[in-house]
Amino acid sequence: MLINSNKKTMTLKKFKIIKLLIVAILAALIGAAVVRGNFFIPLVGLTVAILALLYLRGRVSEIIADERDYEVGGKAARWAIEIYGWIATIFILFFYAQKSVNPAYEAIGATLAYSVCFLLIFYSLLFRYFEKFSLGKNKLIYAIIGLVIFIIVLLFGARLLSGEDDWICKNGEWIKHGAPSFPAPEVKCE
Repeated sequence: MLINSNKKTMTLKKFKIIKLLIVAILAALIGAAVVRGNFFIPLVGLTVAILALLYLRGRVSEIIADERDYEVGGKAARWAIEIYGWIATIFILFFYAQKSVNPAYEAIGATLAYSVCFLLIFYSLLFRYFEKFSLGKNKLIYAIIGLVIFIIVLLFGARLLSGEDDWICKNGEWIKHGAPSFPAPEVKCE
């Protein structure tokens, strides 16, 4: 067995420092982009940061996590999903009960309901998948599945936030764009 001595390795401490720097730069980038109203730059920044961290993680010569870390992480994820599901359900019922006070509460309740359903269905599918297949060897398959899910969510988000059926402020008055399912905003159009 030949060992490639040209392959550069990285210590766990150095990896954590670089990861912290990448997160800080990404946070500043996202903050600046959101303030300017540009939501494309954060998507590109997130993608580049994820790829850079995956590459750097592969170069770490020490153990990053062991079986106990994954077991604790699994328990924490399960509890987080259950707690989020229950709390969101309580808020869903509250928002639907208050929709006569403010019609926007119905949309908020529906969004929460769909997010809980999506999370539980997604968790169930991943649980069944990982129950049948081991996590070790098929990293490319996981990357492809993750990429497909990311693209689906991105396309759904783009359609949801496209503004096709919305009210647009033009020359001091609200003008219909498409067929919005809600009345014109009450705030003054400037």
